[in-house]
Formats: sequence, C-alpha cells, structure tokens
Amino acid sequence: MTTDKTPSDAPASLADRAITVARLHRAVAPRAFADRHGVRSSWNRRAITTSHIAAALGVAVDTVLVRDDPDRHYGTGALTPGDLIEVTSDGRRWYFIPDLSGFVMWSWLLLGPCPDCEAPRVPISRVAGLADLGAHLDPESEECFCDTAPFEFHGDPAHHPHCHYSANASELRAGHRKEPLS
Repeated sequence: MTTDKTPSDAPASLADRAITVARLHRAVAPRAFADRHGVRSSWNRRAITTSHIAAALGVAVDTVLVRDDPDRHYGTGALTPGDLIEVTSDGRRWYFIPDLSGFVMWSWLLLGPCPDCEAPRVPISRVAGLADLGAHLDPESEECFCDTAPFEFHGDPAHHPHCHYSANASELRAGHRKEPLS
C-alpha cells in the first residue's frame, strides 16, 4: 500500500502518525522496512539519525525520512548505500547526508545544487543545527560559497561527469577531458 500523504499532512494522534510514517517507509523502501527486525543496526541507526536531526532543526520526527542514498556508497568495495535524509517542512524538501568527518550522528551535510554542473544534490554546507542552516540561507550573509563549501563538495559522486568539481576534475583542469560514452 502506498500513501500520498507527506509528513506535514500527518494526523495528530500518536497512533495515526505512527501508521502514516510506517506506510511512508513501506512505500519508499519496502525491502528495508520488511527487514527492519532482521537488520537491526541499520534500522536503529536510521531511527537515531531521524531523532537527532529533528531535534537539531526543531522539526517533528515524523517529518524526517532516512533511506538509501542512490549516489553515495561506503564500506568494503563501496557496496553499502549511505543514508539520504529527507526533511519536509513548509511544503519543501530538504536533503542531508551524514557528516562523516566529525562527530557522526550530530552533524550533517546539506545537499543542494552545484553552481557549475547544476547536479541537484551535492554537499553545499555543514549543518549541526538551525543556526548553521540559517547562516547558509541568510541572504545578508557575507560568506561566499567558495569559502564555506565543505571539502566533501569536491569530488562528490553526485556531480555530473563534466563538472569541474567532479571526481575527475583534475583531469578536466589538465585538459584531458573525458567525454561521456553516450
């Protein structure tokens, strides 16, 4: 069963909210949801991530969804998908990934468009709380993106292959541009 409800449309009672969130997880990641009791560490890590980012950003837990990241994989052979965190607030979806450079589970990387290749979800800002997100979003901020972009921005796998910030950027700068095979 799938649901068209977004977390912001979720009913008010605990039971109704729990059913809505379960249906959302089942619709988005049916296999992970079905395996949640067998693969406890992954499910528990994602539940903890959900509560931590909700508290840090001051949003309800039922507005946060953590699922497999289609662009980033980790572990031996890079076979384990990373976590893609989706926060829905005021009708907008915000995307984050865990910040693996610091105190894991207490800071994240905000994903947004690349200024060069326009890939929609590359790391654009390090966020540990609402103030960090606000500093990034503040139109009156005097900080330049090139000065504040996290180091993970460079070489992130979500960049398009022709991007000057992609994993093959050094080859592009050296003039050894590799054209796509299509």
